[in-house]
Amino acid sequence: MENLLLLVKKNKVDAMFGKRKHFNAADRKQGYHWYLGVPLIIGNLLSASVLWYVLKQNVQDSWKYIPLVLTLLIAVGSSLQTFFNFEKKVEGHRRIGNKYLSVMKKCQRLESYITNNNLELSVIISDLDKIAEEIDKINVEAESFPTNKNDFKVSQQGIKDGEETYTNAELES
Repeated sequence: MENLLLLVKKNKVDAMFGKRKHFNAADRKQGYHWYLGVPLIIGNLLSASVLWYVLKQNVQDSWKYIPLVLTLLIAVGSSLQTFFNFEKKVEGHRRIGNKYLSVMKKCQRLESYITNNNLELSVIISDLDKIAEEIDKINVEAESFPTNKNDFKVSQQGIKDGEETYTNAELES
């Protein structure tokens, strides 16, 4: 029974780190979306204003090229935003993070049932197998939404800073 409890704790910690990594990645990509999107909106407004001025005043000097340059830069930025599709990636990372959260909660409940001797061994093994299958499915889905080393480091640091509390035994399992 002790080995099963350790396995439940290990799955819980793995799910917790998966959850945190994907929520961190979602936050990072949401930032990219805003850092690229807001300047593009402002650039569009500036470009339209300058173009309006150039056309209205019939400007003949180099000012008439400013809207063209701004429009080109905005087109490049918009293309990058479309290519990277940050909003879709944010949505995917949050979905994966929520699935890991669900697994984490299942592990917590199972851990409690085991500790209180509320389940038979066959039920515990069946539940662990279901959790393992669920984690495998989440991992396959998560391949489309990769995280980076920094997402993991931020997760670790957040736990050390007390954003979520876990015992050393849980984290070492």
